[in-house]
Amino acid sequence: MKSIKDDICEDVRNTWLTIEFELEKHFKRKRVIISFSLAVILPLIFYVVPKIWADFPDTAERFASLNLEFVSLLIIIAGSLFAGDAVSGEFEEKTGLLLFPTPQRHMTIFIGKYIGALIPTMLVVSIYYLTVTGEVVGIYGLGALNLDFLKSFLVALIYSTSAVSVVFLFSSILQRKITSTLLGFFSLMMILPIISNVLQFLVETEPWYIVTYSAGLITDVFSATTQVGGGPGGGITRFSPDFYTGLGVMFAYTIGLFFVGLWISIERRME
Repeated sequence: MKSIKDDICEDVRNTWLTIEFELEKHFKRKRVIISFSLAVILPLIFYVVPKIWADFPDTAERFASLNLEFVSLLIIIAGSLFAGDAVSGEFEEKTGLLLFPTPQRHMTIFIGKYIGALIPTMLVVSIYYLTVTGEVVGIYGLGALNLDFLKSFLVALIYSTSAVSVVFLFSSILQRKITSTLLGFFSLMMILPIISNVLQFLVETEPWYIVTYSAGLITDVFSATTQVGGGPGGGITRFSPDFYTGLGVMFAYTIGLFFVGLWISIERRME
């Protein structure tokens, strides 16, 4: 009779096998190569173009802030690529008919799929920041690096987990890969930012509970801004996410949507 320790060890082993399979699948489909290439090419644009046609910003913080404005876009792309078909693909292609009847518990399958999408997404972010760090050191010197760069990197990693959880949820609900991938992408890229902007500029309410609004912390750490009003129209309020509130929102999206997606995945039945 198996002990609790044996069950846990078996679940960990099965989860790891699923992670390995998911990572191998991503590499075979060239997703990792494409996203890794983008993680190098995008920040290089901010180095090559000023090098040829203009001057670099006066400070390393300004350079990093301009460069890292696009890391959230890359996170959304990577999260959609790696998590968009994590669950829906098994139902659309009917491969779950072979996978689900195995002795491996469904929970370990879906946890492995989630982690298998999260790892390459975080690697993409790491490569982006490594490239930006190399540029900063090359332009401004090693002394230009400070704690703000590390804070921005950690925020980007946390935002990656919440983005993957959002896409994973759609993949758990929907039947087709392309639908879950696109809906996850456009939710993070357009729908949530549009709602955030409407609340800020039309309703004049801070959308602190929208995760894409909290993603602004990735660059805000370099120049902490406060709410300001003004303008010729007589007062447009601009909001900036609070650091700790933003982190809390990201963690809430990560954990909450992951468990909702996990529960839906386990409860789904293949027809």
